[in-house]
Amino acid sequence: MGEAGQRLGVAICAALAAVALLLQLVRARSFGTRPPVAEPQGSALRGILYAFGPGMAPTAKESTRAHPVVYALGVGYHLGIFTAFGVLLWAVRGVAAGAMPTSPLRPAFVALTAIGTIGGLSLLVRRVRTPLLRAISIPDDYAANLLTTAFIALAGLRLLTADVERALLVGAMLLLLYMPLGKIRHCLFFFAARWNLGRHYGRRGTFPLRH
Repeated sequence: MGEAGQRLGVAICAALAAVALLLQLVRARSFGTRPPVAEPQGSALRGILYAFGPGMAPTAKESTRAHPVVYALGVGYHLGIFTAFGVLLWAVRGVAAGAMPTSPLRPAFVALTAIGTIGGLSLLVRRVRTPLLRAISIPDDYAANLLTTAFIALAGLRLLTADVERALLVGAMLLLLYMPLGKIRHCLFFFAARWNLGRHYGRRGTFPLRH
């Protein structure tokens, strides 16, 4: 398969992943929720805005306050993921091989993919070396990390050389096909869960929190 065919393959895999994830979300929502009975004590909208804003800060989460290094690694990991998908979009559009290295954004993108790769590998090592995490981990935890971290690393290398173009496209297809099957599906369900959290506790007057 040539690079043009691989680019088409990435687009098809992305469409399949999007459809599968949306169907899972529709199915999850079809179970319904219990209708609220008590009178609202606050604003659902304010709760949603808090959940997606200040509620994600380290000061609002006990777990992140207790593990600031892990929080920082996670932030770097996700920044690398977003950057890698930007590079992938660039590659799928068929940008000339020499265009990426000459872009003014190249140094920043290289740095972000490097940070993301380091973050992913660090979190993987932590999972392997921590007895409690290792005991509760399943194969999906390792597969999701390896596929995602490899994708970030390949995107970073693509910024430096066109020789890894095919490897990046293949890695992207594998990641997209796996996305609806394992924990990576939280790329969609994260937003659904935060929305429900903010709406529920905003209505109850619990969100926003007062520190």
